[in-house]
Amino acid sequence: MLKPVIIMLVLALPVRAATDSQQVEAAVDAGVRWLVKNQVTTGPDAGSWEGTQYQTTVASLAGLALLANGHLPGLGEAGKTVERAMKYVQASMTPEGFVGTRGNSMYVHAICTLFGLAYLGMSPVAEQEQELAAWCRKSVALIVASQKVRKSDVERGGWRYVPTSPDSDVSVTTWQLQVLHAARQCGFEIEDEVFASALNYLNSAYVEKADGVAGFVYRPGVSQSPEPGVTGAAVFIKSLLEREADAKMRKSYEYLQRFSPAWGGEQYKGYFYFVTFYLAQGVFQWGDKEWAEFRPALQRLLVEHQLGDGTWEFPPDNRLQQDSIGPAYSTAFAVLLLVLEKQYLPMYQRQMGIFR
Repeated sequence: MLKPVIIMLVLALPVRAATDSQQVEAAVDAGVRWLVKNQVTTGPDAGSWEGTQYQTTVASLAGLALLANGHLPGLGEAGKTVERAMKYVQASMTPEGFVGTRGNSMYVHAICTLFGLAYLGMSPVAEQEQELAAWCRKSVALIVASQKVRKSDVERGGWRYVPTSPDSDVSVTTWQLQVLHAARQCGFEIEDEVFASALNYLNSAYVEKADGVAGFVYRPGVSQSPEPGVTGAAVFIKSLLEREADAKMRKSYEYLQRFSPAWGGEQYKGYFYFVTFYLAQGVFQWGDKEWAEFRPALQRLLVEHQLGDGTWEFPPDNRLQQDSIGPAYSTAFAVLLLVLEKQYLPMYQRQMGIFR
């Protein structure tokens, strides 16, 4: 009697896997439909989404989410949504090359530039492609110039909130490095020293505590204890830019294993989607086995907390952020997380074979 039971169990496994995959795809499709349906299509804000104080950021994240799910500019309703979002974001550049005027945030600038670089090569009209290439070049140049602002030895090599800041932090720095990595993939020439200096700053943020906890702090010389989101971001960036895993990465990953996906909690510091993106990217870059252990919990968490209209809510301890940034932000990030392993965006593809 034992053999039939074993056979039945084996035959049942693919069915369950297929059902899980269908649930994820259904969630992604519902999120995409909501983003397409709710984009502003007329007037001065055409290409953006209502209900947010950060329109260029949200437009860029939504555009990236659609591109990451294989929706090409101009093709179908989703493709038209991407196209409108890019036009809106492109128009936000200042004469100095800063993108996204609210608060001069380098977070905003980086996310918008990533969208432009991901879009590059897809413009249906040659003139539009040339204009976007020039736009990306100017945007990337501002990031490089911002790194060269006079800073102390502790801060040198990194970036912070504004282009002229003499300070740095690991979170903002990882976003600028994502841009520079994507720019190099697109054929832009960037001096090796820019990466070397940034990685030197990033690695200076690594600490090992007496209790055995090892990871990356938010600000070297200021912060004292590792944080899961910052550590995930550091592991992600180091895996993109360094040739092999060092002891810092290996010990940091041991620290990251303490944090399974959860609907809010202290590890997210009130920024569930932002930090989850860091953690997921760090684990995904680390390797197949680790991602296979992390992915089901992440997918289940996101599928369970999608609302009936296709949007995603925020955890209870993120509600203040929800009021200012809106459902298009959370929906775009959730879609990005659920389609991460498709690797349609070259800048997020795995780089280090040593981990697999």
